[in-house]
Amino acid sequence: MKRSHRKFTPEERLSIIQEVQREGTVEVSRKYNIAPSLLSKWKQRYLNSGVDGLKPQHKKIDPQVRLLEQENER
Repeated sequence: MKRSHRKFTPEERLSIIQEVQREGTVEVSRKYNIAPSLLSKWKQRYLNSGVDGLKPQHKKIDPQVRLLEQENER
């Protein structure tokens, strides 16, 4: 079965993690069509960083902006 790419908000991810604790990983992964490994990653990020850890990790930053940010850090 092919899994579709769906974006979940941090609040939705937290709700799903809480559901995993009540119902179990297998049931929730089937319900939302999410790989169990992804649920584990979300849970680990939540335990390490709280709700901020559930925010998307990859932001595409303009190379010029990145360079300016690096200069400002010096």
